[in-house]
Amino acid sequence: MSRYKNLIIALVIFVGFVIVSMVFISWFTKHGERLEVPKVEGLALAGAEELIEENSMELVIIDSVYNEEMKPFTIVEQDPKPGMMVKSGRKIYVTVNTGIKPKVKMPKLVNGSSNLAAVLLRNAGLKLGRVDSVKSIFGTGLVIKQKFKNKEVLPNTMLDKGSIIDIVVSKMVSNSDTTALQNMRNGVEQKIQEDEF
Repeated sequence: MSRYKNLIIALVIFVGFVIVSMVFISWFTKHGERLEVPKVEGLALAGAEELIEENSMELVIIDSVYNEEMKPFTIVEQDPKPGMMVKSGRKIYVTVNTGIKPKVKMPKLVNGSSNLAAVLLRNAGLKLGRVDSVKSIFGTGLVIKQKFKNKEVLPNTMLDKGSIIDIVVSKMVSNSDTTALQNMRNGVEQKIQEDEF
């Protein structure tokens, strides 16, 4: 009989422990309490921190990016998204606009086509500006010069993202210009030969 008595006591203690644990865990984790995540995208960082704290949440900056359409130190993105229901104390992860333009490398455009130049500039985060053309013996559409702020710029030069690059491209010469260009080419070849001696 005492054997069953001890088993019943152990079972009652175990069930009591489980009930107390469930109540404590429910209270400790605030089970069932939900708060709506406020929208902080587009807000200044200081205002976003204030709003998040007012809603018993925590703001955590996880990344920074450059977005030319937004003011510096503005929230670009948030996770979780606005309107989601979360528990009190939840961390809201945000990406902030730095306001500092990143640097990009100037690609080599010279000796390539003007179409290729436009693609290379776009891929590098630069913009194609003015396209001037000069008569040349090299044919039509070949990039002869690449310029930034009216000065020639070398490949691999670090520039602000979004900088405007002007190019000078060759255009076909007419028959009347052919003789003048041939004389020009001969003069260049003669100069090169003189420099070699």
